[in-house]
Amino acid sequence: MAEQYEPTPHGLSRFRQSLKAWLDEVRPCVDLDGPHVAHFRARQIQALMALLPLSVIGNAVNTVTLAWVFWDRMGEPLWLAAWCLAVVLSLGVIGLLWRHRLISDGRKRVASPRAIRVVVAHMGLFAALWATLPVVLFPDADEIGSLLLSTVSVGMICGGAFMLSPLAPAALAYVGVLFCGCLLALMRSPYADNGALMVMLSVYAVVMVGIIFTNGRMFISRLRAQAETERQKQLIDLLLRDFEEHASDWLWEINAEGRLRHVSTRLAQSFALPVRQLLDRSLTGLLAEMLPPDEPEGAHSLRHLTSCLRLGQPFRDIELPVEVGHEVRWWSLTAKPLFDERGRAAGWRGVGSDITQTRQARDELARLANYDALTGLANRHRFSTELDRLSRSPEEATRPCSLLFIDLDNFKQINDTLGHTVGDQLLRRLGARLRTCVTDGDLLARLGGDEFALLTWAHADAVAADALAARMLALIREPLQLEDAQVVVHASIGIAEAPRDGSDPRALLQCADLALYAAKAAGRATWRHFAPEMAAQALARARLQHELGQALQAEQFTLHFQPQMRLHDGEVLGFEALVRWQHSERGLVGPGEFIPVAEETGQIVPLGTWVLREACRQAARWPAHLRVAVNLSAVQFRSLSVIDLVDQALAESGLAPERLELEITESALIDDHEGAHDTLSALRTRGVRIAMDDFGTGYSSLAYLRRLPIDKLKIDGLFVRALGSDPDAQAVVTAIISLARALRLETTAEGIESVEQLAMLKALGCDDVQGFLVARPMASEDVSPYLQRTCALVAA
Repeated sequence: MAEQYEPTPHGLSRFRQSLKAWLDEVRPCVDLDGPHVAHFRARQIQALMALLPLSVIGNAVNTVTLAWVFWDRMGEPLWLAAWCLAVVLSLGVIGLLWRHRLISDGRKRVASPRAIRVVVAHMGLFAALWATLPVVLFPDADEIGSLLLSTVSVGMICGGAFMLSPLAPAALAYVGVLFCGCLLALMRSPYADNGALMVMLSVYAVVMVGIIFTNGRMFISRLRAQAETERQKQLIDLLLRDFEEHASDWLWEINAEGRLRHVSTRLAQSFALPVRQLLDRSLTGLLAEMLPPDEPEGAHSLRHLTSCLRLGQPFRDIELPVEVGHEVRWWSLTAKPLFDERGRAAGWRGVGSDITQTRQARDELARLANYDALTGLANRHRFSTELDRLSRSPEEATRPCSLLFIDLDNFKQINDTLGHTVGDQLLRRLGARLRTCVTDGDLLARLGGDEFALLTWAHADAVAADALAARMLALIREPLQLEDAQVVVHASIGIAEAPRDGSDPRALLQCADLALYAAKAAGRATWRHFAPEMAAQALARARLQHELGQALQAEQFTLHFQPQMRLHDGEVLGFEALVRWQHSERGLVGPGEFIPVAEETGQIVPLGTWVLREACRQAARWPAHLRVAVNLSAVQFRSLSVIDLVDQALAESGLAPERLELEITESALIDDHEGAHDTLSALRTRGVRIAMDDFGTGYSSLAYLRRLPIDKLKIDGLFVRALGSDPDAQAVVTAIISLARALRLETTAEGIESVEQLAMLKALGCDDVQGFLVARPMASEDVSPYLQRTCALVAA
């Protein structure tokens, strides 16, 4: 005996979940929602009305067949006739009533929930009308009649389920009522005693219900898809209409022959032609007529457009110029081909854009990328591109040319003292002057700052390049009136020639740069041609720079000290610290060889820091009345940390501040007068003495000399050595000593080498002297023996 199945709680849970999922799927067939629900109801009713003529025919055939079979078998045939008439007429009445329930809202038909309930009620009543026939006829029907009744009833259930499935509630009402009638008829029939027919009818009814829900869901889904498609179409139409009305772009469409169709107002406005003149016109022919003459880029773009249209290839952003109303505009065209349902070419659809402003902005950016915004000359990028042609093109490589590097000598001083506005005016005026030296085919560029370059083929030989350089320097040094100041500028020029000095752009640039460096070293305001020995000197300078960095790390430097003597009694006042480089291979190297390199590279800062600390450390061992003089470079003096550096050096060595004398050049003071005054005041407050070194060789000014806190003026050895032979030198020395006395400053004469010089300086009233006549610079270990000898000599 088989076990009876009892569903477990887990099985019941899964059954409920499945049932809930199925109800969720079929619910949209019964309960409609959303913004289009009224329209969906009307579409359901319209779907039933569309099948109503077919239903009338089917019902008429069924009623006639049943009346013909059962007419003689019924006791009262008039009842059957009345039933047949009621069935046929009821469908017509139903159709009229349903049509009356459909309402138009101006755009589409809609129906209310009441209309749906009316339709459902009508289908229930119509099914009840059909259900009366098997209930009445089945009990007395013979086998043929029972078979006919069964066939018609099943057909009515099946046909009604399919035809009414767009409106699931109506279909359910129809099938349910007719099923109950058939079930009742089978119960009264003598052939249904085993219940098998009832079970089959029930199963069939369940299948029909499933079909109703399935078809109903598909119908509703189709309605929703159509509504969404319609919504998207309206949205696209709205966007396109807004696009045409407000956007700068415009849509265009051509047929398979390339002729315009569907010309919009925006498209006509872009062409500046009426719509009727554009319809059926060839797009490429129209663009060819509008193409400006002598426009190679436009002709190329039009050929590309024609080729894409002929080959059926989509294209994007084809730019071409067009002449619209005597004005040249730039258009960008993008399109893709259209195909019909058979896959054949049906034309093109695309968008056009007026990119005139974008094109102008792009051209302006290209101009700015190649030209200097301040002077209007070519910039470094354009110059480098042109120079690269020398190596890319064999013809250019063999064609002689000259490269001139122009650098202003005193631009930084003018820019710092008069301001950047005046500096910019100066560069613009000089750029305009230099442009007058340029012939057609040459390229003048501003490389940045105060650097200019000229690449010239018209002045390729040395003689022509010299004449050009002389003319440019003469133009540059002509006075310029800038705002309230008259400015005189000087420049240095380096010249390299191709192919003599090389055709490679880098090599040529390097040669011109080396020549410019040589012009600067020669005193500035001149020009120099590149010579092979310049490369060797540059290589030596680079090597020296590298070795200098290594020497700083290895502390290969040492200090020598040169005494300073008071003239009236011959007493030693102190020593000036002079740095020497103890080179591992070359031996002792003098400062004149490596100090300029250190100043150029910035290595003078760590070197000067070491010198200051070491000088203070050595001087702390000397007698307490001796001072030590240390040179400060301009870079060190302008540093924000110079005061901290002095404090640290004094603290580490224990040297009294009044025993330290800092020697500063005029150039360090004049570049930043206010900052120099504050720094000097801070040093003087600490007790440190200040001496102005090489006085008379720079930009001496009584105004700043009077205000700056200075203790001493050092007379440059250039004037001292010329005392006996040059009256002008004697006059300068006399003036410096007189000025120092007036300002209550001490004076020290450097570079004294003869007794005659010593006597003249003493007669002129100089306070102190320093030079080979007194003593040569000595190592630190020789200071003590020298002091002992000097003291003994003075005592004697």
